[in-house]
Amino acid sequence: RLLFCGPPGCGKSLTAEVLAKELELPFMVAKLDALIGSMLGETASNLRRLFDAAERQTSILFLDEFDALARTRSDPTEHNEMRRVVNNLLLMIERFKGRGFIVAATNLESTIDPAIIRRFDEVVLFGRPSASDIRRLIKFKIRNFGLEFDVSPDAKQLVGRSHADVERICNTAMRRAIMQDRKKISRLDFDYAINSDRRRKDIQSKVSSSV
Repeated sequence: RLLFCGPPGCGKSLTAEVLAKELELPFMVAKLDALIGSMLGETASNLRRLFDAAERQTSILFLDEFDALARTRSDPTEHNEMRRVVNNLLLMIERFKGRGFIVAATNLESTIDPAIIRRFDEVVLFGRPSASDIRRLIKFKIRNFGLEFDVSPDAKQLVGRSHADVERICNTAMRRAIMQDRKKISRLDFDYAINSDRRRKDIQSKVSSSV
């Protein structure tokens, strides 16, 4: 039983997929929009069927956005039905007898009920990449292109971004180079990609603050 914690875009879901691939096990992804029902007892029943299926077949059962199911029972904003769901989830995790893995992932580990966290054998923290990580990631993502400049200063500038952010910047730079009919990524291509990422972040911040 593994719990992956950390900011979005830092590889929690990808790691679960790679684990399944390396162990050659089926990868069962729980769709929370299908699990959480509006009727009394519906969510708990859906969870029970999911865990039963995972016990019947050795697999990786992946519960993404786990905080939506396992929110702390002391949260005054939660209603009694979700508290019952947490109680049921505690028992299901504890009594799970399958031969595979339960892997849960969350961006909001502080909101998860402490009793559920204790049911996991390992809690793995995912962090944002360092400058050296970013440099290696950039070089890996654009390995089929050449670079006309040293990317080290950009890697330092991008510290604080997630792996997914860096990958998106690389993809934007490659698309711009292709559109300009170039086989190497120029300084202008990469600057354009970084500025596009900044605009995206600014828009996200404005949308979040208006909600």
